[in-house]
Amino acid sequence: MIKKAKGLLRFFAAVCAASFMQLPVDAGEKPLYAPVFEGSFLQGWLCRDWTAERWQTELEDMKTAGFRSVILQSAVDLTYEQTDSAKPKTDPDAFTLNSAYALYPTELVPGSSGIRALEFALSAAKETGMHVYIGTVSDSRWWNYGWGVPDEFLPVWSDSNGAQCQTLIREVWGLYGAEYGEQIAGFYYNNEIWNIDAACAGAYRSQYAQILGGNIRVSLDAINSVCPEKPLIISPFYNSDLSSSAEYAAFWKETAAEAQFRPQDIFAHQDGGGRDYSTDTLNEWAAALQGAVGGMMHFWINNEAFHADSSIRSPESVRQNYLATVQAEKHLLFSWNHYYHGKQDAEYEKFMRTMTGDVNADGACTVEDAVSLSRWLMHDRIHVANWLAGDLDADGVLTAADLSLIKRILISGE
Repeated sequence: MIKKAKGLLRFFAAVCAASFMQLPVDAGEKPLYAPVFEGSFLQGWLCRDWTAERWQTELEDMKTAGFRSVILQSAVDLTYEQTDSAKPKTDPDAFTLNSAYALYPTELVPGSSGIRALEFALSAAKETGMHVYIGTVSDSRWWNYGWGVPDEFLPVWSDSNGAQCQTLIREVWGLYGAEYGEQIAGFYYNNEIWNIDAACAGAYRSQYAQILGGNIRVSLDAINSVCPEKPLIISPFYNSDLSSSAEYAAFWKETAAEAQFRPQDIFAHQDGGGRDYSTDTLNEWAAALQGAVGGMMHFWINNEAFHADSSIRSPESVRQNYLATVQAEKHLLFSWNHYYHGKQDAEYEKFMRTMTGDVNADGACTVEDAVSLSRWLMHDRIHVANWLAGDLDADGVLTAADLSLIKRILISGE
């Protein structure tokens, strides 16, 4: 195996010096299924009432669209209303639970005993060969924290939320681990942490890192107790007006150490496409964050499928953002189900044809495609059946840059 790996490395190094070549158009129409995106996020409010048949159809469609997993954003959703205005909005006791729903029967949501949405999702995953990441508790009060100096109520809320997430993880595995353990890919940490100004400035970095890292660690402790091999995905975001990328990286380096992430865990930060940042900005922040956490866990990117005004981002603009973040081992999408399925299916199919790397049109991106492309680049006279699928950077020609991107697809598919 070591000799074979060294041989592949020598092969890829040799073709990096290949010259630019224009190819004749022969794209073909065969469906393509390379893993451009590992998975897509699915919000609970969108799918909580789906029938077993709808789950089956949706996951079949996701698989056809090239996904291998779905990330359920939260399995329990709690919405609170402030009913005591005399108390600060950071005080959990100032709020009353206004509404709640769950995707499975849980003690966290009274009256949920007959809920089967998560069971339907896992059963459909088993039938289709898909996988499911299960989101932890969504608590609307989370957004009251992280503004300036942390007060005494953040640890109070954090302890309560951590305990609820721990309950969810243990309940889910107890209910479904035996039958659907292979389909449960892992869990998703629902609280979206951003570059909090007071934390990134340095003065309160350790205080925030201790509280928020500790909150994450509670979920990791629960996973370790019931299914230690399963990863936890976390998907933070950033606002470039609040801090520099270096300051955010320093904040996450300390927070991640406090959380005690494991090698199998996944840091999949939101790329910033939803704020219409330039591709240079996307690359800068991805590089900084990868440098902060990449050595301790997997580093993925969560590509946003919307603009700052919440309108749908074109698949072509998602492609440009995807290609800008070369640091990622794999990519996720937020959210194919919500933004593209049934709305821009034709545009998404076109996007997939130009992102797969399946130059020999056999339905998958494999080492054979890399070999075919490298031979063409080295002026070997071979027929390339689907050059469009190899033009990953969409510049109209096949180059060594496209071969490098095919390598990334192959590595992400391991």
